Amino acid sequence: MKKIFITAGFLVVGAFLVSSVVTAAPSPRATAPVSEFVAETFVDYGIDTHAGNGPHPTTESSDFQLTQGGIRWFASGTAEYKITGGTSAQNTAVESAVVTWDGFVTTRTFVRDDTTPSANPCGGVNTVQWASIDGSGGVLATASVCRNVATKEIVGFVVTMDSAELWAIDGSSGNFDVENVASHEFGHVAGLGHDNPPKSGCLTMYKFAGLGEIQKRTLGLGDKLGMDALYSTGDTSAGPGCSL
Repeated sequence: MKKIFITAGFLVVGAFLVSSVVTAAPSPRATAPVSEFVAETFVDYGIDTHAGNGPHPTTESSDFQLTQGGIRWFASGTAEYKITGGTSAQNTAVESAVVTWDGFVTTRTFVRDDTTPSANPCGGVNTVQWASIDGSGGVLATASVCRNVATKEIVGFVVTMDSAELWAIDGSSGNFDVENVASHEFGHVAGLGHDNPPKSGCLTMYKFAGLGEIQKRTLGLGDKLGMDALYSTGDTSAGPGCSL
């Protein structure tokens, strides 16, 4: 059965806007503007074919969507995150997904640190967690991205993988591939939104994922163009094509 996205608020199609606002109170002598942080949560579903509605594309699309007009990580060392739950093999697949995007976020390095992860100004710390969301067959994962409203700087994240889904690490046809889905979620963490047209079905940031799909493990043309727009990567080469 096909799953569809429900749009809420004013975010791109396929994403919910969570009005979670954290305001840093100024000191009595402070003269700078108050900082306001907002968490935007993308909710991602599975579908029975990764191309979604319409014909399966045969070439990679050049489309990309920037979240809120171009939020991004600023230059500042490392961003540490922890992983909670999941098997060792599943979490290794998650780390592989992070490494893929790490090469395109030129301003930061993402490092797994389960002991002292970086603080998330929207609450808690940077986290990838395995937890039940809605049971099997609905939401696959979510990515909550914390940004500074004034500067558009991404400052934290929480990714949740639905532990109730059927997961695999080898692209098994009857399961959702961990690295495939985690790669899509970290595209949101990097600053990209959903690609919606069926012609974008080969891209990592296409809005649906399918059973056995591994296409999203590797960035496609549009994904790379989006990262170049945000981080001046200089990599505008084609991705793996549309056969995965």
